[in-house]
Amino acid sequence: MSNIKFIKIGADGQQLPQDATEWVAVELPEHGLTFTATSIVDSDVPQEQCEAATKALTLAGHSDWDLPTIEELALLVDRSRYEPAINTDFFQDIQSDWYWSKTPAAWSSASAWGVNFGLGLVGGGHRGDGGFALAVRLAGQ
Repeated sequence: MSNIKFIKIGADGQQLPQDATEWVAVELPEHGLTFTATSIVDSDVPQEQCEAATKALTLAGHSDWDLPTIEELALLVDRSRYEPAINTDFFQDIQSDWYWSKTPAAWSSASAWGVNFGLGLVGGGHRGDGGFALAVRLAGQ
C-alpha cells in the first residue's frame, strides 16, 4: 500500500473532503505536486501528443500543466494493487497501460520513460508507441 497522502481537488482548484464524489485533480502535499485525476488523452497516442495535450490543458483554474518526469509519475505506483496499480480511490478511469513521462531515455532520443499502471512497471519505450498521460503541476502556485 502506498503511504502517500492524497487530497482531492475540485474544478475550482479548491481542496475537497476525502469523501467528495466529483474531483478533477489530486494533490500530493508532501511532494508539492498536483496531478490530473484522469488521463488527459482518450486513447493510446504517441508521447509527443501526450506532451502537447498537457501543455494545452486548463484545469482547476490553472494552465501550467506539464507531462510529469519519470520520478514524479513513479510516485503514483501503488504496489499493493494491480490492473491498475494506482490508488483508484483518487485516480479515476486509469488504464492498465503505459503512461508517458517527459523524461528522455539515455539510450536513444527516440525513446522516453513511462509507467505501466497494469502491473506498476517503470520502463522505456519508443516515443512513437501509444500511451496515455496524466498531467502534473506544482501545487500551491
